[in-house]
Amino acid sequence: MLIGSFIISLTPTKYQIYTRLVVSLILFFSMIRISRKEFDNIIEQINEVLDTGAFITAVVTFMIFAINIALTFSSYTLFKQTTVNNNIISMLYSKHPYIIGLIVILLLPFVEEILFKAQIFKNTKFLDNHKVIKTIIIALLFACSHCITEIVTLNYKVIISMINYILFYSITNTIYIRSNYNIMKPIAIHMLLNALSLIISL
Repeated sequence: MLIGSFIISLTPTKYQIYTRLVVSLILFFSMIRISRKEFDNIIEQINEVLDTGAFITAVVTFMIFAINIALTFSSYTLFKQTTVNNNIISMLYSKHPYIIGLIVILLLPFVEEILFKAQIFKNTKFLDNHKVIKTIIIALLFACSHCITEIVTLNYKVIISMINYILFYSITNTIYIRSNYNIMKPIAIHMLLNALSLIISL
């Protein structure tokens, strides 16, 4: 992900959107390959999301969305800013809605959920007896990955956005654990939330 971000930063502005798409596709297929065991029973996982889990998925998504809106509004009211990451996505979405829609709604939820849940959370077995602590630590890492510009520049105004991402990760990770590690549940919530966020950004 860091290498991809570096490559994007070196790309001329008018080609950055295509570089983002290529990097996102490479990450998507790499993550699927690395975590292919997560998808051994993909049909059953999807059926669970669509059948018995559909109502819970919708309720949780709208609950997270309401929290997201409230915290984003608070951040903007207090500090008159959102994260650099959100600003870039909004700007690119206004110019390239289909490409950004593909990246943000379809590709990145898979990449982020597989990385932070199927890889990092499941593979830190030494903390298995402390799942709450492990969730908080990884939630903080997840939040930092979305607010890296503000963290590097020591911008304290990012605190509300950090809380937003920490809550998102903590809620979806709890669902992931309680669904017997069905990765499609947090992915579905992440996709729906990103879709709603893009619609609002219009």
